[in-house]
Parts: sequence; C-alpha cells; structure tokens
Amino acid sequence: MTLAGSWPGDGTLARLQDQLRRSQGAAADEARLVGPGWVARTPSLPWVWSLNHLKVYEPISFPDLLVVVDEVLSGLPYRHVMIEHEPTADELEGSLRDAGWTVDTEVIMVIAQPPDREVDTSAITEIIEDQMLVLMREWLIEERPSSSEEALDQIDEYNRREGRLLGERRFGFVDEQGSPLAITKLRIDGPIAWVEDVYTTPEARGRGYARALVTNAVALSTGSELIFIVADDNDWPKTLYQKIGFQPVGRCKTFHLDMRQAT
Repeated sequence: MTLAGSWPGDGTLARLQDQLRRSQGAAADEARLVGPGWVARTPSLPWVWSLNHLKVYEPISFPDLLVVVDEVLSGLPYRHVMIEHEPTADELEGSLRDAGWTVDTEVIMVIAQPPDREVDTSAITEIIEDQMLVLMREWLIEERPSSSEEALDQIDEYNRREGRLLGERRFGFVDEQGSPLAITKLRIDGPIAWVEDVYTTPEARGRGYARALVTNAVALSTGSELIFIVADDNDWPKTLYQKIGFQPVGRCKTFHLDMRQAT
C-alpha cells in the first residue's frame, strides 16, 4: 500500500521519518493522510498496533486529537497514537496520562562515528524466517505477557509480511542444536539502511551478542548514506548503540489506551 501525499520538512530526521512511514504503509491494508498526520489501518491484523495507529506530525490540541483518534481508529479495542512533533507530544503528555494513556518515548539514532572498540563477529549466522518468528514471539511474550494467542499469531503474520515486503536480512547467534539465541534485522532501501529488532533470549544475555549483531549490521551497510536504529529512550540499549557510533537525531512519543480498561 502506497501512501499518497508527501512528508513535511527536510533534513536527516524527516528522511528517516519518511522511511518509517513508507515501510509501515507498505505493510498496512490502508494508509492515508488525515488532519494532523496520517493513519494506518489493517483490518486483517487488528491486534498489531504498528499497523493500526495515528501518526501526528503537526500541532493539535488535546480535544481535537481525541476527536480525530476516535474517528480514524474506531472499532479497535485500543487507541494507538505516535506524536513525532516533539513540542506537541510534550504539551499533550500530561493530559493523555491523566486520561489513562500510557506513554513510551523512542529515539531515532544515526551512525555518526566509529564504534568505541572492535568485536568478534565471526560466529554470526544468517537467520531464517522460522527462527526469526520463534524469537519475535518469545520477545513479545516477555514484553506483553498478557497477549492472547490471537494477538501473537497476528504479530507473527506482521513480522512475516513486513520482512518479505522489505527484503530484510536477519542475523543471529544459534546454539549447538541450531536454536536461535539472538537476532537483529537489517533493511536497506536505496541510500538508507536501518537496524531493527535487536533481541537476545534471557539465558544468553551478557555475552555481547547485541553489540556484535548491531556492529555487524552497520559494517554491512557502510555503502548507505544514512544508517539508523530506533531505541527506547529510557532503556539501556540506547547507551550501547551510542558506543557503537549512533547519535540521536529526534524523538517520538507513543501513547496507548486500552479501551477495555478505559470503560
């Protein structure tokens, strides 16, 4: 699905936001411009938040935002909003929290310097789709233990769909039996490359797998004009990525409301 219209602004951050917009639009059933931004809807995968959300890139008031959200995300058991216009996100955060919304902040980072040290990447192998799905499901269960089997199955399909559409490569570490222990994805679209979904199983943490995988992905992308990664602004991997050479260029706040709890 191609989203009609153009992304506002220019420069590094705008290019990366546009890349993320186009990748999400490609995987969604429908993507269209609305008032303060654009909306992605995917009735075939209603439990996938990434494909059923409103993305805001222009100023909007709290009451007006709620009107737009209810209009474009009606019929879903949740409301999911990403606000990329940082002043608006900061202004609305208090009101949204008071109304029961949760908030997460993601930071977009680009390679700006060499890594602080070399690492051994010789044991890294390419991961097939089935191995990827095993790790992605394990990660989701760890992050959202209350997820239903229906939601897990839909997110499996989302990971499968997105990976095939974007032609991603997957790299990881496996144990002696071939079971995957850690993974990251590499996507390259013309001049832009991005590293996605860095995950290590709990029993394999502390071995340097994440650093090695991200370093390897960056090395494979050295011909790209921009290499980026998106991280939780309040979690430790951001510091690791900075050591590898990534620096922040912008932030996006994501607000989520479970309508079942809200009522």
